[in-house]
Amino acid sequence: MTLPLQGEDRRFKSAPAHQSPRRRKALGQHFLVDEKLADRIVVAAEIEPGERILEIGPGRGVLTERLAPLGKLVAVEKDRWLAAVLRQRFGDELELVTGDALEVELPPSDVVVANLPYAISSPLLFRLFDVEWGRAVLMFQEEFARRLAASPGSKAYGRLSVMAQHHVACRKLFRVSRTAFLPQPRVHSLVVRLERRAPDYEVHDFAIFERVVAALFQHRRKTVRNALRLEFPDAAVEQLPHLQERGEVLTPAQMAGLADLLAE
Repeated sequence: MTLPLQGEDRRFKSAPAHQSPRRRKALGQHFLVDEKLADRIVVAAEIEPGERILEIGPGRGVLTERLAPLGKLVAVEKDRWLAAVLRQRFGDELELVTGDALEVELPPSDVVVANLPYAISSPLLFRLFDVEWGRAVLMFQEEFARRLAASPGSKAYGRLSVMAQHHVACRKLFRVSRTAFLPQPRVHSLVVRLERRAPDYEVHDFAIFERVVAALFQHRRKTVRNALRLEFPDAAVEQLPHLQERGEVLTPAQMAGLADLLAE
């Protein structure tokens, strides 16, 4: 068995060498290597001394080495080789969980900081919504991040926008060039800050709310009347508001209102 290489300069330069480019692509591995960018991300997280920090996908540890001195850090890494190298380098400075962040138990935290794998951005984000945390500074593929933070009526506004904004307030921070990663992805990235907060509306039946949101964006060129008729053929759709509008211009609160009326 080949052990992780010794020496600070060799450890992380050699860590991905055991994998083919195809294997790294399958794992969504684009390692952040820009140290100035890592500094900006950590500053944006505004971590207070002693806070609980969760990092997902530490990779080569560029963010990890900045986060570990700031609080109680738990890092989740799927790649066993990288996990071995991280343990060798950081020792007791962090708690390292080896496993898939979509499957392992994620601990409650005050702040989440992560360069999330592009391939699982959506399911991992919604997995995080089931975990206790206060704020997050996350890096996503640029298009995904713009959809996440989009406003009603904009081209990027969609199902992702509504469902994510039900859980968090989202603010775009800064764009990241492909050159900040190794290997370089094909697209640029965007760092966003998420703040957990309760929505300013109530949802009495979340399953119906999800169905309403899905229907409105699946048929985004149709009016609310026609989109909901397709999803709820037996409902008294004619009694609902916003029937002549398109779903893509409605706010999450207005969609929740439609869902509550349908639930009744």
